[in-house]
Amino acid sequence: MALRNSLICAKSRGITKIEVEGDSKLVIDAVNGVSTPPWRLLKLIQDIKTLSNSFEFVCFKHVFREANFVANALANLGHRLSNLCFWEENIPPEASSALAFDVVNLGCTRGTSF
Repeated sequence: MALRNSLICAKSRGITKIEVEGDSKLVIDAVNGVSTPPWRLLKLIQDIKTLSNSFEFVCFKHVFREANFVANALANLGHRLSNLCFWEENIPPEASSALAFDVVNLGCTRGTSF
C-alpha cells in the first residue's frame, strides 16, 4: 500500500521520472512481472502497474532492508504519526542517525534499528 500511495503522491506533485527501491522482493517482482502476485495482492499490484504507466520513466528495484534503512526509519516514524507529513528540505531528527550511517556508507547490519 505504501508503494501505491507514494506513486499517487509523486504523480500529484508533477513528478515524471521515478526510481523505486523496495525491500519487499515479493512486491517488486510482482510489479516487474517476474512473478505472479498472490491473490490478496493482485488488486494492489494492478493499481501500481496502472499508476506507473502515468510516468515518463519508472523503474522498480529490490534492495535489502539493510540498504534501505533511511526509508525504513522514515516509514517507522510515519506509522507513529497521526497526520500526513512530508519532509522535503530537512530529515526529521528521528531518522538523522540512519542518514548519517548512509552518508558515510557504513551500512546497517541486520537487527539494527533507528
